[in-house]
Amino acid sequence: MLKPFFFALLTAWLAPAVSAQSLTESDRAAMVEGESRMADLLQVVYADSSQQARFQATRDLIKELVQTLDRPHSFTYSFAALPGLSIQYAPDSTFRVFTWELNIDRDQYRHFGAIQRRADTLALTPLVDRGDSWLENPENAVVGADNWLGYAVYDVVPGGTYEGKPYYFVLGYDSYGAFRRRKILDVVRFDADGAPRFGLPVFTTYTDSGLLLADRARIILEYAAEATVALREDSELGGILYENLIMMPGSNGEGPVQVPDGSYHLLEMDDRGQWLEKEQVFTHKYEEAPREVPKPSEGRDIFGRGNKGDGGSGGR
Repeated sequence: MLKPFFFALLTAWLAPAVSAQSLTESDRAAMVEGESRMADLLQVVYADSSQQARFQATRDLIKELVQTLDRPHSFTYSFAALPGLSIQYAPDSTFRVFTWELNIDRDQYRHFGAIQRRADTLALTPLVDRGDSWLENPENAVVGADNWLGYAVYDVVPGGTYEGKPYYFVLGYDSYGAFRRRKILDVVRFDADGAPRFGLPVFTTYTDSGLLLADRARIILEYAAEATVALREDSELGGILYENLIMMPGSNGEGPVQVPDGSYHLLEMDDRGQWLEKEQVFTHKYEEAPREVPKPSEGRDIFGRGNKGDGGSGGR
C-alpha cells in the first residue's frame, strides 16, 4: 500500500557528485521548518491509536522528508530534533541512513527508510520493506534497496573491502511481532551507479551442534519480546559482539522462544577477509536466562519513544 508510493517519491533523486559546501541560510531555514513538521508527524506515527491516522502520517512524513531534503547540500543538515526518526551516518560520512518503524497491528510492523549519499544535489535511494517471508533463506540473500528486509538502523560501522570497494555493517532492530523481536547484522555496499546492495557472504559461524555455516550474507537474531539482546561493535575486542541465544519455553503462551544465556560471540576478520565467529567470548552463564526489566531512568529508546511512565507510546 505504502511501498509503491514511497518508491515513486524517492527513486528520481540519485546523483554522484560529492561536495564539501554548506546550506544557504534560506535553505537551512526551510529545513528547520520541515524538521518541525516531520516531528509532529512522527508523534502521530508512533502514538496515535488510529491505524488510519498512523498510515496517513507515514505518507505525509515520506513526502515531507523528500521535500525537506530536496535542496543543495542538504546532507550537511543534522536533524537533531527528530526523535522517532533514526538517522545513522557511515563512519566515513559518505552516506547516512534514515529509518523508522510503523506499527500496523499487534503482530505486524513495517519499516521505512532511505539512504542519502553526500552530494551536491539530492542523492536519495528509498528502502522498500519486503520483509523476508518471500525468501527461502534470508540470511543468505543478497538484495537491492527495493527488496530490503526492513528494520530500524541503530548503527553503521566499518566492514572491510570487497572487490576493491568498501562495505559497511548495518545494525538494525525490528519489533517484528507480539512475542518476538529481531536484531539484524546486515551489510551494505554500493554499485558503480551508487545503488545500494544489502547482504554479502562474508560471515562464517557455527550452529549449536558445531556445524560450520560459511558464506552467510547477514546474521538475524530472533528472540523473546521480553529479552534484551546485545549486538554491537566492540572496538576493544576488534569485532562485532553479540549474545548467544538458547531456546526456552515462552512465558505468554507463545511457544518456544530464544533468550540470551549470558555468553557472547565475537566476529573477527581473518586473513581471507571473512568474519569468523569466535565462540564463548565471555563464558559466564546465568542459571536463568535474563529477561528485560523496564527501567524508567533509561528514558527513550532508539526510536525516540519514551516509556509508559513519561507519555511515550510503548509498543515494544
